Amino acid sequence: MTPRVLIIEDEYALAAALSTVVRRLGSEAVVAASGQSGLDKAKGQTFDVILLDIGLPDMSGLKVLSALKATGQEGPVLIITAHGTLENALEARRLGAHDYFLKPLNLPEMQSCLRALIQPVSVESASPPSVEKAQVLMIGVSPGMQRCFATIAQACAANVPVLLSGPRGSGKTAAAQVIQRNSLHAKSSCVTFRADEWPEEKVASGLQTALKEAREGTLIVEEIADLSLPLQAMLSRAISTEEVRVLATSSVVLTDQISAGRFREDLYYQLAVLQLNLPPLKERIEDIEALSFFWFAESAPHRDMVIAPETLACLKAYDWPGNVRELVTAMRHAAAVASGPFLLPRHLPEAIVAAGQAEVSSHRDEALMNALTSWLDLQLTVPEESLPLYDDLLANVEKQMLVRLLAHFDDKPTRMAAALNMNRATLRRKLRELLGRD
Repeated sequence: MTPRVLIIEDEYALAAALSTVVRRLGSEAVVAASGQSGLDKAKGQTFDVILLDIGLPDMSGLKVLSALKATGQEGPVLIITAHGTLENALEARRLGAHDYFLKPLNLPEMQSCLRALIQPVSVESASPPSVEKAQVLMIGVSPGMQRCFATIAQACAANVPVLLSGPRGSGKTAAAQVIQRNSLHAKSSCVTFRADEWPEEKVASGLQTALKEAREGTLIVEEIADLSLPLQAMLSRAISTEEVRVLATSSVVLTDQISAGRFREDLYYQLAVLQLNLPPLKERIEDIEALSFFWFAESAPHRDMVIAPETLACLKAYDWPGNVRELVTAMRHAAAVASGPFLLPRHLPEAIVAAGQAEVSSHRDEALMNALTSWLDLQLTVPEESLPLYDDLLANVEKQMLVRLLAHFDDKPTRMAAALNMNRATLRRKLRELLGRD
């Protein structure tokens, strides 16, 4: 059955544009220019989605929304408004609106939202698997993570120190926790110590306490380069006497610290029996979708989730300076602002969306150049004396562009000229010359 979308919008140009978007998605568009007309058309009918403007000529869209819900319309309602206020946004949510869009509308964004609602992708469940969060951070099909898995397996089977390096937020502590929980001494004591969490005058006593509590067990030392040289000596002695197994993390290159006289060379070699280097998230793009899925579901456990293709493109285009830790925050942000199970670009932090838009624009430019190059190569296969004139080539390209632009604007040249800031006389002349129409 063809999905049906009710558009209650009094602005003709916007209603026409929304109708075009709906039809592109293979759905039927039903348009009403007033609140009462919308209620009349909804009476006794079911719509898959309703697009509703707040500023209607005869009544508030919020009043229409309340009436629609009272008549049993269960389809999601997307609110559109030119003057967004906190009161309107809160009232729309209270009345059951699915989402809230401000004018001027971002039509590609609206199309993404409609596609997700009209053509939902089925998923088994978004409930996070019953595994430790630390283990989830080790999801990965990228080559860098595959190498990490091999080292983690070796570290789990051997009772030796491990040095875990990588940028901040890449999952070093999580990897250390996975090693400890799957090691031969998993049931022994495990203590985590981080020097920068202690007042400077208490760091020494804190480390002594940690070593005592972790005796014959495991001590995870986070950011070991922050330890002073005397405390590094204390840790070196503990490792030498095999009192404790040390798993140390560092986001700086320790060999550079040795050269600068800030890290003990003997301690480095004691720790580096096994070395695990966690790659930054930007080098494990293949893992972003699975990680995003888990952390969204972790933040919204009762909602199935589908990542829109445009959203995934944004996530993969972003540079992730905060690595996995930043991705976790982004998914918590998305779960907080998304009102349904569909993760759209508008639900992501602004910096991530901006990176995605730049990437999409780049891909579009590249696609255009590839298509144009292929077309030109075909035109240039004839002998040189038979080559088409430059003006003819240009006219052919412009003709195809005009045909598609007119279709986009429902074959209305006046609307097209206004939207593209084009001189109407120039447009009429081109239509006459290239398409043979007055």
